Amino acid sequence: MTFTPLRFQSALASGGLALMPFVLMQFTFPHQGKIISINDIANWHDLATLFLVAVLLVSTLLHFYLVAKLSLEFLQWRKSADDMQTFLADPAMNVGIFSPVVALGMSVNVVLGPVAFFIPDFAQAVPALLGFGIYPFALLFLLLLFMTVAVGKTWLFRDGKPIAFNYNWLLDVFAWGMVALAGSGVTMAANDPQVALAGSVLTLCAISIGLFIYAIKGIYLIVAQMTHGNTPAEPLKPAHFVVVPINCLFAISIFKIADYTERALSIDITALAFASVVILFSLALFWIALCGVAFRNWFRHQFPKPDFYPSQWGLVCVLVGLEVLAVYSHVSYYPSILLLGFAYASIAVASAVYGFVFLKFSGFIKPLPVTV
Repeated sequence: MTFTPLRFQSALASGGLALMPFVLMQFTFPHQGKIISINDIANWHDLATLFLVAVLLVSTLLHFYLVAKLSLEFLQWRKSADDMQTFLADPAMNVGIFSPVVALGMSVNVVLGPVAFFIPDFAQAVPALLGFGIYPFALLFLLLLFMTVAVGKTWLFRDGKPIAFNYNWLLDVFAWGMVALAGSGVTMAANDPQVALAGSVLTLCAISIGLFIYAIKGIYLIVAQMTHGNTPAEPLKPAHFVVVPINCLFAISIFKIADYTERALSIDITALAFASVVILFSLALFWIALCGVAFRNWFRHQFPKPDFYPSQWGLVCVLVGLEVLAVYSHVSYYPSILLLGFAYASIAVASAVYGFVFLKFSGFIKPLPVTV
């Protein structure tokens, strides 16, 4: 199979799947310290908890396996200068180069959450270790800023050539949201006030840049869709759902930074935090309903087929985003057994969807040969 940076979407989805049970346990299970660890659930033996831990373990291991494997493939692909230059010069497809950054940003969150869960001593040391972690985070921020400018030039200056952009074009926004989420995690968990302050500044910059690009591209895509009204090709239909995890990333990042500003800086922006979680949760549900109705035939006839294309990973990311927003809404604003039940159900469905897409991605389920 020809390599493309979009293959990193598999690692992104597995990392998101790992975060789902962790977030649920972090906010709904009693625990000592800032981060829940496996010691906090040592006496829990019910099937629901065992299910959460099993999903957490398998998806965490799979995430790092895929990151390592795909990073080696990326380095080999990069050695072929012609392939990479051709890819980066094409404004219709070069947005895929942001996929490795999104996956690495997810790795930061997986280390701060699921990895710490399984290593209690590490979980206790995370706040102190983040004094060193701010440096790789800052480098990731600068790398993303450089890539945004470099790739953005090919979109703005393309010699008048018309380009039909689709919702995959929002992958750079996804990357900024992921970096913002990682930065908010650094800010919240760090013990050193200077590290927390530096993390908050970079996070606010990431949120501002990401939302600015999101507004411009989002308006462009919606206007283009309403103006032309063309039905997207089958492989592009699931890409519409990228809006949901993007909303989740920025909502949770704003929520965490709002908590930091109130606690450390005495600046109250809780109203903004409320809007970022509840309103964006509502918008995400509306967008899912809209796309679900528009693409109902795709779900019925195309998704069950053995054909794989990268946008299918977005279905897992949708469930990740909804589950995280549901947990935050349940804990912070509207305690409800329905939201809690929705979180458990989302993890089960996301696990099944990931498993099915992974079997297609890895070639265990292969498309039927074309008959002449």
